[in-house]
Amino acid sequence: MTNTRHGAPADAARVLRRSWPHLPWTDVRIARGAFHHVLLLPPRAVIRVRNGAEHARATDREVTIATTLSWAGLGSPGPLGDPVHRKRWSAAAYEFVEGAGFTARRWSEDRHVLLGLLEAWADAGRRVPGLAGSLPQPRAWCGGDAWPSLVDRLTAGQEALRSAARKRVRAMLDLEAEANGSLVHGDFGPHNIVLPASGGRGVLIDTDHASWADPAIDIAPLLASYPEHELAADIPRPLLSRATAHRRTLSLQVAAAAWLRGDHRLREHALGNFARRIRSADPQW
Repeated sequence: MTNTRHGAPADAARVLRRSWPHLPWTDVRIARGAFHHVLLLPPRAVIRVRNGAEHARATDREVTIATTLSWAGLGSPGPLGDPVHRKRWSAAAYEFVEGAGFTARRWSEDRHVLLGLLEAWADAGRRVPGLAGSLPQPRAWCGGDAWPSLVDRLTAGQEALRSAARKRVRAMLDLEAEANGSLVHGDFGPHNIVLPASGGRGVLIDTDHASWADPAIDIAPLLASYPEHELAADIPRPLLSRATAHRRTLSLQVAAAAWLRGDHRLREHALGNFARRIRSADPQW
């Protein structure tokens, strides 16, 4: 079973305690994400455990991304040593970022935090040499260049769904080809922002999807939390238009990543979301 709802691998905690005995194991808290089992060991570490297909390759990629970003001075959590690989799972420990989670309110209230983070990441892309060549290609987490063909395979036998998916994937890729690349987080939004207890700028965590890509990738998730007309007051229309195209494909990206991992439950959930949105005939989709 690879869906994180089924719990972490049975031997993971025992092996990881032995691998990282210096970490504070007395008050472990358990959490989960879409692709990881998470062990929180405040105030020192967050351990993220992956199982399923390609767990070692994915974990190594995520550690490389976090290491690369540690050069950029953005405060994002860096790795604590080398990952641990076992036959059925892999794990990596990262710095624990102390602070409060960020809850979406109104754009007028949140814009200073979100725009500040977007600009800080864009500035790091301009300021830090070598980032463009050190980060993975866009959507490496869900297949990279193979992602469109994965979407075709996932929608085989469902002609209406496949046609809708192809149309949206093609439109997004065509628009993306016109954009200048920048440093992007790849899963930007309130759910991945920590406001440090010491004050100052927020910190973006969970950097697994970071890449050198169209900056519209980081605008797309904001459309789920804030009205487009409010975002338009601060975000140029061409960038916002590309973000809308990216947002239309997000469920297809999750579906492909789930398929690669062997998580059939998440794959079907993501495809179902895409199908429901298409059937709704809502113009935003």
